[in-house]
Amino acid sequence: MPIEAPLHTHPVIGSRTTPSDFVLCQDFIFRPTHVDGCSHQRYADGSAITTVNFKSYTQSIPDPQRQLFDFLIRKLKPRLVDESE
Repeated sequence: MPIEAPLHTHPVIGSRTTPSDFVLCQDFIFRPTHVDGCSHQRYADGSAITTVNFKSYTQSIPDPQRQLFDFLIRKLKPRLVDESE
């Protein structure tokens, strides 16, 4: 299932998204601005999940082609963490 964003019926200032914009991917609807982190895990049987962390909960979504995970990485632009600090 491709990643989809809602169509806007009103003009949007510029091309920036607003905090109220929802995204639909893998039958999972969420606001990217509410995502705190994510991880992807592939299993030996070929299945895979993406775990999405929000402010107060965690959701695991089947994501065998990494569509959701790749979208979140592009959107969140995570930085590498230096574990020695």
